[in-house]
Amino acid sequence: MSKELKDLDLMTFGKYKGERMQDVPANYLHWLWGQGKMNDNLCPVSFYIRSNLEALKKEYPDGIWS
Repeated sequence: MSKELKDLDLMTFGKYKGERMQDVPANYLHWLWGQGKMNDNLCPVSFYIRSNLEALKKEYPDGIWS
């Protein structure tokens, strides 16, 4: 199983690679979520999004998170 990311862990790939997860914009995480890869249960970023879904919905309420 992949490591579960926390707020202070670093983003592992993409435009915000190396940034703390808490600093990655919710709209970018939403974009990743919509790409389908984030539905992969083994992806640590997917775990992060699922664990923080309510906060992300508040930060980016225009997104469709389901």
